[in-house]
Amino acid sequence: MTLATKLTLARVAAIPVFIAAFTWNEGTLTNDWGKITATIVFIIAAITDYYDGAMARFYKEETTFGKFIDPIADKLLVSSALIVLVEYRTISCIPSWAAAVIISREFAVTGLRLLGAPKGMSVEASSFGKWKTATQLISIITTLVFICFRVLFETYNIDSFKAVFFKIYNPTILILLYAAVIMTVLSGYDYFKKNWHLLDE
Repeated sequence: MTLATKLTLARVAAIPVFIAAFTWNEGTLTNDWGKITATIVFIIAAITDYYDGAMARFYKEETTFGKFIDPIADKLLVSSALIVLVEYRTISCIPSWAAAVIISREFAVTGLRLLGAPKGMSVEASSFGKWKTATQLISIITTLVFICFRVLFETYNIDSFKAVFFKIYNPTILILLYAAVIMTVLSGYDYFKKNWHLLDE
């Protein structure tokens, strides 16, 4: 097993750790260090998304399994985070419809890849797909970091920045989320436009 593949599998293994840490405290945000731990785990997992592909190319260790598991690991990480954030939408502000659009697109493109696989035809990642992943990760990470700030404010009774912080809290999260949704829809359209022949055959 290549080092790049190990990094990808580590990203998958990080998902239950992220979920357990984020959801361990159902009550107040005071002393909720699980949210901060979950954020750190998610950021580290997201970083591996860049390095596993870069390492595979640098060491010329690209494998069929690696090409298969890498996009699935990305989709599992993003989908899991969105589902958890929707469950905690009172603090995340993430609407369920946005999560549904993003997750549905991931299922649709995965289905397209599965159609091409038996025919020996691969659905390669496009620039739209890379921008989609970037906007999704930026949106999720920003939301998680904002929640971490709320944990610190509640734990240490920090009131001096609260007023300004809560003025930008919802708008910032929603603007980044809507950008991610738009890029998700555009990238999905781009994939199907370029690979519609797989459905026509």
